[in-house]
Amino acid sequence: MRFTATLLACSALFAQLGHAHDVRDQQVRQKRHHDASAAAKIEKRYPPGRETFIPTTTPAYALSTSSATPAATKTSSTSSGSQTTPPPGQYTTGTTRAHVAATTTTPTTCAPPYIATSMITGTGTLPKPTTFVTKVYRSNQLTLNGSPFTIVGPNIFWLCQGQDYGPLGSYTDKSMVREALAIAVAMGANTIRALSCGISTGTYNNLNPYNLEPTFNNFDSAAWDIRDYVLYAAREYGLRVILTLTDNYAYYHGGKYDFLNWRKASLANNGADFYTNRAVMSAYNTYITNFITHVNSYTGVAYYNDPTIVAWETGNELGGYINAEVWPPYSWTKFIVQTIRKYDTKHLIIDGTNGFWNYTTGATSAGLTLSGVDIVTDHGYPRNTGIINKEFSLAKPALKNFLIGEFDWTTTYSSTDLATYLNLIESWKPLVGDLAWNVQGHDPTCCRFISHNDGYSIYYPNANSAADQANILLLAQHWYRMTNRAPPAALVGVACPQPVF
Repeated sequence: MRFTATLLACSALFAQLGHAHDVRDQQVRQKRHHDASAAAKIEKRYPPGRETFIPTTTPAYALSTSSATPAATKTSSTSSGSQTTPPPGQYTTGTTRAHVAATTTTPTTCAPPYIATSMITGTGTLPKPTTFVTKVYRSNQLTLNGSPFTIVGPNIFWLCQGQDYGPLGSYTDKSMVREALAIAVAMGANTIRALSCGISTGTYNNLNPYNLEPTFNNFDSAAWDIRDYVLYAAREYGLRVILTLTDNYAYYHGGKYDFLNWRKASLANNGADFYTNRAVMSAYNTYITNFITHVNSYTGVAYYNDPTIVAWETGNELGGYINAEVWPPYSWTKFIVQTIRKYDTKHLIIDGTNGFWNYTTGATSAGLTLSGVDIVTDHGYPRNTGIINKEFSLAKPALKNFLIGEFDWTTTYSSTDLATYLNLIESWKPLVGDLAWNVQGHDPTCCRFISHNDGYSIYYPNANSAADQANILLLAQHWYRMTNRAPPAALVGVACPQPVF
């Protein structure tokens, strides 16, 4: 592996961290060029080259012009005709931009069901959230009803609005919501992170009409239903939810550039005005206020008073990879914390930066020293024990809980094996939690998995490669141990469809 001259001059630790950076650069290049027709597809949830991302007012990715079949399922799907935008939450026949074509009838050939000795029945056995997870005073430990609580589970980014099934950004079919939550339970999770549920702004250059705030200060009442249902269903399955409130990039479900564009602010310097322009900050304040004060139509509980929500995250990967775009200033992070705390004194707050320690400069994020922040976070692409060792050493004396909010669980992209990475995290329990990227479920007919081609999809339990399926078992066993339960010897089965409620 090639190192830069600067990294060669560093200490052994920094050499190890530099190796991670180089591996990550190579991984980024591989993903960017892995498919000759990549420009015609929605490839990855976030721009692969985060450290070199250039903001633009145009969509980050183009609309799909063809439908690809997931290699893991070895099935074919066809679609014909044209499709107009259906009502929220509904799908019609005809061409979709999915990898699995939307149909109104059960296909004649489906993937075989997974046969397991243990199955999730009903909505599982996890207790329904009735009290809040809190952080112990002058500690970095989280607690629930007096016992330590460690956040573990998967990301399910599409849970409210999809990217790979149906019209771009359309509301996720509720049968798919239930199956995905059941998968999380089967894997030993107590928490999920669902980006499209908390981040929902703009129209993605008029390609996505479904977002919650499509235009400035105009909220679409129809968009609340799927969010209300996800929280209601998560509670039924005994799961907690992390809701991230904006994104560092221009995704189909929105992000910080929507607020900049609405207020006609500069997009220069990676959208730095997002953190200093008063009109832009006010616009984000409006979004947060409307979001956290909304009353759930299924439960009658305001979001700020719902223990199903474990934490608000100020953003996703703010500052870019290793602070390439500069982390939010202290004043901005304090302002967002105050915005939330004006209405909500019960939920945890995550500083949504992409890491909080720059291994080339030693700089740290504002959230590490701000008293209103409960949790600091990083995303592990690729897995690197040197980086998280250093970050844990910073988070612990700062009295911050440490959450690895996304990480690579696969056998493909990381030189550090998964067992080594997970064992290190377990040695820090309950002060460090982790959330893997990313669970994908079946279509509403329970016939085929919905494909997402970023290379990190968990097609639970049996549609990944044999090697990756073994890693999925390691991951599930890890989450069971992190929540003080006996790990299963084999993956727990999940019925599809799940019971309707």
